[in-house]
Amino acid sequence: MKPQQINKLYSHLTPSEQANLAFTAAIRHDESEVDLILNSVEKKTYITTHADYQSRIHGLVQLSGVFGTAYWKTFFKLSTANLSKTGQAFDELSQKYINEFISLNTALNNVCKSLQIDSDSIRTFAECKGINPNFEGLPFKGIANDDFLKQYTTLFTAAAKV
Repeated sequence: MKPQQINKLYSHLTPSEQANLAFTAAIRHDESEVDLILNSVEKKTYITTHADYQSRIHGLVQLSGVFGTAYWKTFFKLSTANLSKTGQAFDELSQKYINEFISLNTALNNVCKSLQIDSDSIRTFAECKGINPNFEGLPFKGIANDDFLKQYTTLFTAAAKV
């Protein structure tokens, strides 16, 4: 079939069907089919909120998702780490997860401060508010806190598209 004939067929599909075909064509690296599909997609003009607003809202939602995933992953690792019989001294692995947990919360606080938004808003949306174990006064030992802090700050900053 000629490209014009195929284009006519693509134009009879729903936008969802066109998107499905374009996605699979892109996965196959079939640029000519992607172009044909894109050319057949109906064009619309929309009035929407400011692009910076949309970008920030999207970034905050994304930050909440990334934080929530990291939070629950670290919370799980921490909750399954071995504690000593007295429950007061932590083994090396437990200390690593404590450092990581404190660092991820500190990184969120720092990134939110730079975004001028309350970090509890992000925690609430991520369903992580009010579940923080209290590690105040525990020293950082073993794995450096700075490594985790840098890792999570970079991750959260990228997620929020700062």
